[in-house]
Amino acid sequence: MNMSIIKSHQIQPNLNSFIAEEVLAVAQVNAAEHEKLAHAKQFLDRHFPLDSGSHQEVISYVVYYQHLLAFFADGSHSGLRQAKQFVAFNGTKDAPSAIVLQDQGCHVELCFDRTGMIGARDLANLEDVQIETPMELTAEPKTTRNTASRHWLSLLHAGMPSANDIQDKLFTAKDGGDYSLQSIVNL
Repeated sequence: MNMSIIKSHQIQPNLNSFIAEEVLAVAQVNAAEHEKLAHAKQFLDRHFPLDSGSHQEVISYVVYYQHLLAFFADGSHSGLRQAKQFVAFNGTKDAPSAIVLQDQGCHVELCFDRTGMIGARDLANLEDVQIETPMELTAEPKTTRNTASRHWLSLLHAGMPSANDIQDKLFTAKDGGDYSLQSIVNL
């Protein structure tokens, strides 16, 4: 009986060390995710600023008529400084699953998922911010018509292919019509 007690005392420090290493690894991943999310929201603050407040402090976004409103923990809200930057959404107006913003012809999609890897830890449930990067395809001689392609860059899920690269996405335009972002993936 004493022998099993000795063995368990020898195993316990190794187990504690293993647990400590795993906790540290998880903490580092969470810190990296938090840092990426902070940078993504800084990007939004620079290119799609709110009238007041910061995207860092937003707890939810809603579509109110043809405007995007950002709500804060204290109950206050703000629209975009340039309301015309909001162009479309997916989901419902009171809980959009995606919001499409546009600046200088380039689209940015905010994706929300309260059960996602990142969204579950974010106040606004922001899972990803994807930026459209237009490219010209010129594989054929100039006699052939050049086609434009959209590639999507994820700010939060580096290295993962964007769903937008695989298929076209249909959104609801802020006026209620259809809003389509077409992707061509013949790279």
